[in-house]
Amino acid sequence: RGSCRITEAGQHDLASLWERISQALGIMTSGITDHDGVIGDFQGDAAMGFWGWPLEDSQTVEKACRAALAIRRRFAREARQPGHPLAGFACGLGIASGPAIAGRLGTSDQFKVSVFGPVVNLASRLESMTKQFCVPVLVDEATAEQLRGGPALHWARLRRLATVQPYGMQKTLMVSELLPPAVEPGECSDRNLRDYEAALDAFHSGRWDDCQALLRRLPNDGAAEFLRGTMEQHGGRPPTGWTGVVPLEGK
Repeated sequence: RGSCRITEAGQHDLASLWERISQALGIMTSGITDHDGVIGDFQGDAAMGFWGWPLEDSQTVEKACRAALAIRRRFAREARQPGHPLAGFACGLGIASGPAIAGRLGTSDQFKVSVFGPVVNLASRLESMTKQFCVPVLVDEATAEQLRGGPALHWARLRRLATVQPYGMQKTLMVSELLPPAVEPGECSDRNLRDYEAALDAFHSGRWDDCQALLRRLPNDGAAEFLRGTMEQHGGRPPTGWTGVVPLEGK
């Protein structure tokens, strides 16, 4: 996160900046490969990983989510160390689940092994949405449903954040935050998680006064600020024909 600002600040020492970005990418790629993922692409300061190829795996969703939490923890740990090359760095991760085509992508003279399909675009959109919700990891409905439908989660939690219509897309979806267990230092408490989801239910049903009251219990919460900002845009009252869906105005 903030790569444009970091790049601008480091423009007079590009070699050092290159090393810092490489270290950040190294955290991402090791998190993916350590959990049996495949690196599909690099785009500037971003890495894309995928699971389920070349061999099918019944645990792809769990492995992808464990990878995301591992990357989140690494960035948080390094960012807190004064003088570390990644001090002040943060990351955003998006996870989407569904079918895609994996294999050789490109032309006869230049190609790479990657993955292609709408689910790849959705994962990219979710990664971008972490900036709007100010949370590190977002997952789509399919991922959340598979996690909730599996064995009891002891290594992660899910928090429903909002029903949105991503910019440039027709479909709407519920986005959820993937969180570590509450026992980890500095994490959202289970009580705050329940308060937020109760506020979200009030937000969806148009009971915005109740929503505001619940959100007041959640200071310094990026997702709560997202809901507050949406309500402020409409003067604190649901617009006519309110369906609970928030259209996003940008990627």
